[in-house]
Parts: sequence; structure tokens; C-alpha cells
Amino acid sequence: KLHVVLLDEMTLSRPEQYFAEFLSAMEVSQDKRFITLMESRPASGAPELLKDGRLIRLPSNVWFIGTANHDETTNAFADKTHDRAFVLELPKHGPVTEKVIRPVNGLTWSFEHLMEQFEQARKKHEAHVKKLLGFIDASRLTKILNDEFGLGWGNRLERQMIRFMPVVLECGGTDALALDHMLASRMFRDGKVTGRHDKRADDLRRVQDALSVLWKEGKLGGTPSSCLEAIEWDIQRLERGG
Repeated sequence: KLHVVLLDEMTLSRPEQYFAEFLSAMEVSQDKRFITLMESRPASGAPELLKDGRLIRLPSNVWFIGTANHDETTNAFADKTHDRAFVLELPKHGPVTEKVIRPVNGLTWSFEHLMEQFEQARKKHEAHVKKLLGFIDASRLTKILNDEFGLGWGNRLERQMIRFMPVVLECGGTDALALDHMLASRMFRDGKVTGRHDKRADDLRRVQDALSVLWKEGKLGGTPSSCLEAIEWDIQRLERGG
């Protein structure tokens, strides 16, 4: 089964501190995913499945989901947390639906079967995604981000794209949808491309133009709406002197 641990209001304290060991464990192979429960092994009575009587294994079918508000009462996510998580931002005022549609016949999917579906999607679309990533890597946008903002894609981001984008495509989504989300949540956020005080509005306009060219030359369709919205908001902030 898939088990979900829900961390409500997780930014009331700093996740990169209290959740640091979990963040590190989730990036290593399954046989090395252990969390320290106690500093030393109990003299007697330690549970059999604890390693060395004090370490507990973090299995792949345990997922952590956290909710977080962004206001003056909370702490911002540090890069260590942000870069290792899938971020889904919800609008303050979502669309109103009068009718809630629920499935009539419930189905139970095993965790193994879910992961098999993810793996099949990866194999099916991996070559296409890697080709797209190669095109992005050679683009003017990548050069500007690297030369003027000190930002590179990195191996972690590429691994995440290769895992995430095929699933979006297999679910009926598009390259543009998946890429816009990944870029907006990884690169076009405060402290990365936007929200900086060492850049000017003209710097962001060059990024804006390069992003539009990437979308056009890559024939991605539509517009990178999430990325462009973040850039436009930051341009306005800089022009106001914020």
C-alpha cells in the first residue's frame, strides 16, 4: 500500500532543520534509507526490524505531503527543501463547483503497480524528453541564466524532469504544460531568477524574450504562462523600486 504522512502547516518551523534527515534519506538508494530514532542502541527490548536497534528504514511507499501558507507568520522554504520536493501552488480563490463528482466503483491500486505505470511512462517518453532537454540546454535562455544569473540546470533537475514529464505526457498533458511547471517551480521563483535585488527589470526582460524564443523555436505551443507571470510580477516590483 501507499502510505502518506501529512505535515500540516509545515513552515511554521523550518523544514530544512527538523526534516533534514528525511530530505537526505529520500535521495539515496533504498538500502541506505535509514532515519535515526535513537543515538544509541537500547540495552534490551529493541524492535527486531530496527537496524542496529536504533535506525528505522524509510521505505519508498511512504510519501510525505506538506501544506504551507506564505505570509508573515511562516518561514520560506530553503533551496534544500524546495529543490527536493514537488511543489503545487493553489490559488487563494479557486473555481467554485456546485457538484462534487465521486467515483461510483472504487478501485484499489497497489503501490507496486503504480510505480510500474510510472516506469512504463518513463521508458515510453524518455528519449523524447532527453531530446527536448538537449534543445533547452543549447538555448539562449540557458546561456543567459548561466552567465547573468549564475543558474544551471544541474543533474537533480534533469533527473526530476525525466521522471515527471513522461508521466504528464502519458496522462494526456503536453510538453509545454510539464516544462512550464518545472521551470516555474524550480527556476522562476524567489531567490533564483525572480525576487532578487541584484538584478534590474531589463535583465528580466532578456530572460522573458529568451523564454518566448525557446517556446517558439521548440514548437511547444501556447505560452509558458506560469513562468511569464512570475517574471512580469517581478519586473513590476523592480520598476516600483521594491
